Amino acid sequence: MDFQLTADLLDSLGIALCIFDGQERTVLWNASFLRLFPEHEGHVRAGEPYTDNLRRFYLGRLAPEDLPYIDRFIADGLQRFRSQTQPFVFLHQGRWLRVAAAPRPGGGQVRIWLQVAAADDAKDLRIEMPSSGDVGLPPLSDTQQMLEDMGEAATVMDGEGRILLANDRFLALYGLPSRSALHGSTYAQIVQRLWDTAPDPQERLQHRENLAAALRDAALFAGAPFELPLPGHRWLRVAMNRSAGGQSYALHTDISGIKRNESELRASEQQLRVLAEQLRSETQRDMLTGLLNRRSLHTLLNELCSQPGPHALLFIDLDGFKAVNDQAGHAAGDQVLRRAALRLAKCVRQGDTLVRLGGDEFVVALPHCGEAPAQQVARHIIAALYDKPFALEGGHSFRIGASIGVRLFGGADEPAEALLADADAACYAAKRAGRGRVEMAAPPAGGRR
Repeated sequence: MDFQLTADLLDSLGIALCIFDGQERTVLWNASFLRLFPEHEGHVRAGEPYTDNLRRFYLGRLAPEDLPYIDRFIADGLQRFRSQTQPFVFLHQGRWLRVAAAPRPGGGQVRIWLQVAAADDAKDLRIEMPSSGDVGLPPLSDTQQMLEDMGEAATVMDGEGRILLANDRFLALYGLPSRSALHGSTYAQIVQRLWDTAPDPQERLQHRENLAAALRDAALFAGAPFELPLPGHRWLRVAMNRSAGGQSYALHTDISGIKRNESELRASEQQLRVLAEQLRSETQRDMLTGLLNRRSLHTLLNELCSQPGPHALLFIDLDGFKAVNDQAGHAAGDQVLRRAALRLAKCVRQGDTLVRLGGDEFVVALPHCGEAPAQQVARHIIAALYDKPFALEGGHSFRIGASIGVRLFGGADEPAEALLADADAACYAAKRAGRGRVEMAAPPAGGRR
């Protein structure tokens, strides 16, 4: 489709056009777009994210006290951009504009704007306002009766936003004692008075940004429903529609139950994420010692294999541990394993990973570690385990040693199980040679240490 031809054609009708791609970046715009949105003149560019476009838009329309909340306004504008299915009107630079959007073939969006009225053209509804001596709005009229017959809370407002008519459902929803409480008030003033008398200052602080966005901006986008917080943890959805003359009517729906359900659902989802993370962590931890287990070791070894080495893998088998179980029982054996894990943890370097494979077998992965430093760590482990006996309740005392096999690796795609098998074979060779020893595993065929 020739969008440039379309842009020129719409220009001749005074209709603004801007096109965005599937990543919400600006593609094309016409002269009428710059006429209706002069803040973009000399700034908008092809490839510009729509959020940058929105930031300029709001910098020119927000009151100084609302500027700290500009990111919230941008987020709301982006949500309207993404979810719009029907045209709506809004006031900008003294003009009432109607905007429509349609999906672009292949992804993205085409948006057009048409001026429907100037702000000065707005005319009040033909309803006589009460004089200064009156205490309320006019008596029930046909329009008022129509509002009462509606199933929703409803209001009618003049071109200045003052509430002219409201039904009983509206009064009940906003906690108003009578229609006299509406006299000369805008909708924003009604809502603000509710918040000014709200008993919970924390709630006021929590929703200050939501309230500012709804009252200062969202209410001006007629036809685009917005959500508004009320004191007492209540939420309303308000849909305002505006005539070309500037008058408006609005429907107000209590969505507090929906918001509570959403909040509970988010809390449940967060709890499930926490539980899933805990479960994931538990499946990667040894239940007895709290160390990482074989499953997590495989992931680590696969990552290290892809990095230039050398790295070292120490396979540790405790010497003399069987006597603990035979003489003092398995509970004592578990106690020795937990203490041994603590001693091992003090021997490894920062950045090394200590793993319990099961039984009395442990593994240490040492990133960026050559043969000499790997052997030094291994000897330190043997000394730390053997030099001080493990004293247990009941007068039992055991001296535990270790045999260690070392396998160097890195820079080659080697299966984790192959690395473990080589280190295990070297550990077994250390046991056969007298225990309390360190043996190096032979490098793989064609490999280097």
